[in-house]
Amino acid sequence: MASPHSSNSNPFDGLVPDATAVRDLDIHTRVPIKLDQSTSSYYAWKTYFNLVFREYHLLEHVDGTIDGDLMADDLDWAAIEASLIRWFYLTVSPDIFHTVVADDDDACAQEFFGCHQDDSSIDNYCMRLKRLADELRDIGAKVSDELMLSTLTAGLNEDFGNVASNLSLLPNPTFQSVAAYLRLEERQMKKVKARVHHTALAAGTSRGQQQPPPPQPRPPAPLGYFPLPPAPPAPPAP
Repeated sequence: MASPHSSNSNPFDGLVPDATAVRDLDIHTRVPIKLDQSTSSYYAWKTYFNLVFREYHLLEHVDGTIDGDLMADDLDWAAIEASLIRWFYLTVSPDIFHTVVADDDDACAQEFFGCHQDDSSIDNYCMRLKRLADELRDIGAKVSDELMLSTLTAGLNEDFGNVASNLSLLPNPTFQSVAAYLRLEERQMKKVKARVHHTALAAGTSRGQQQPPPPQPRPPAPLGYFPLPPAPPAPPAP
């Protein structure tokens, strides 16, 4: 493998790829094509993936130089393997997906890997992922915790963009611990939004209050009118 560079912009930082960075990589920006039955799409798809593997030091995961069974107890290795599988599933056409996934788990697996939070709450999103994963396990398709975690974070909506980048700070993250963390962040974001809304409402109310009218000037005296001088004070009593 290539040696690290002093001014390396690679987020994996060195020879050993970081499992969290692999998980959070947007594969659609790196492989902007879906593999289908045409040979032309295969060449482009393969070229893009080769670039990704070389750029992010992932060749050992795909070239057969390391026995994956020997790395089964390495959590980072297993997490990266799960992310690579998700990449493949997300970048192939439904026809090809059908050939590599059993007939009975075809639709369920596509729904699982294509699951996104959208406007759902974190609770509803996590429950939907858990239900799909349970259905896959029932038909014999293994869904590891690393794959659950990778799919969970990849499908978060844009409100959680900054939160997702902080997940790498969690020690030994699991699907359950990350889901709990996301629930806390969701509650915090709701409090911030409510506070901003209240402040904007209060500011709008203060701007809409009726202001007292300015004092009106006295009307001018009519022409030819001269006010009498004030009366002299009364003399003191004897």
